Amino acid sequence: MAPKNETDMERALSSRVEITPLRPGEEEEWDRFVLSSPSGTLFHLSGWKTVVERVLGHRSYYLAARDENGIRGVFPIFWVRNRLFGDCLVSVPLASYGGICADEEDSYFGLLAAGNDLATRLAVNYLEMRNRTELFPTSLPGKDLYVTFLQDLTPGPDALFKRLAPPVRNKIRKSLKAGLEWVEDLSLDEFYEIYARNVHRLGTPVFPRELFVTLRKEMPNGWRLFGVRKGKQAIAGALCCYFQRRVMSYYAGSLDEFYRDAPNNFMYWNLIEQSCKEGMEYFDFGRSKRGTGSFLFKVGWSMQMIDLPYRYCLVRAKQVPQLSPVDSKFRLPVAAWKRLPYPVTKVLGPSLIKWLPSI
Repeated sequence: MAPKNETDMERALSSRVEITPLRPGEEEEWDRFVLSSPSGTLFHLSGWKTVVERVLGHRSYYLAARDENGIRGVFPIFWVRNRLFGDCLVSVPLASYGGICADEEDSYFGLLAAGNDLATRLAVNYLEMRNRTELFPTSLPGKDLYVTFLQDLTPGPDALFKRLAPPVRNKIRKSLKAGLEWVEDLSLDEFYEIYARNVHRLGTPVFPRELFVTLRKEMPNGWRLFGVRKGKQAIAGALCCYFQRRVMSYYAGSLDEFYRDAPNNFMYWNLIEQSCKEGMEYFDFGRSKRGTGSFLFKVGWSMQMIDLPYRYCLVRAKQVPQLSPVDSKFRLPVAAWKRLPYPVTKVLGPSLIKWLPSI
């Protein structure tokens, strides 16, 4: 059970802040803190609570650290109940980033202790914190599976293009000659069809369409949908999230039959170029698992690769969970899913994916 380091526990016990649950009507104060904190992300905002509860049905525990000046830290947690893999707490599902958002040690370690107490009380296997950064190191176990790629956009598109690996530049040039069009008029139905086919090709279940509807409804200023057309046909799309002058390509896909036109290269380069023109400071290429095809694709874009320090409070579990599709024990199920007819996976996927704690 964690935190195991005695110093971490001593810090938590000596904290001067009070840990309380988020109460109705306090969402605005919660969001103001997240927006002001260097460790805040779009996934820490209170709107994410509604998204996960509505789409996945998980119960939430939103913890806030307070002192006489108000909220000093936040910790969004969800109880993921699963008969197959066992129950766990996740901060936060559907997100690349999560964990504790706090800028001072008292708040951070107070929230850490409260999260650990919650995991113990619910007798779950573990509490997973999907940290983007780790401001206050602990002795908690972690894993080095995930990285993200970050590009400073301030040099501008001309300078950034010169930094790309030659094969990437060549594919972008090829795509620019293929008659492709960069658009912002893609319908949700067009995007969902592209995305569903893409994840079927990768061997994973597709999210329900409701997810994308809910994201844009609950966080309308945080999401924009872009696409690529060839003639009238939509052949690629990306649902991107925006937070504090940072844009991240989050859900994306392309049709395999147009691979020769390099639609992915066309799409991401246009997104980078447009983001530069709109005054965005950073392009976040998103989380990838080491050694996968998406990881190798992103390496060629010459961005800063950043390890994601995911951490775990182990309760009933004896070791850090390995529940990623790239793990060897999932090789056969992934291969079987790829062989299923696409229409079948489109129907079954939205129900099945709710049972995967790693999403």
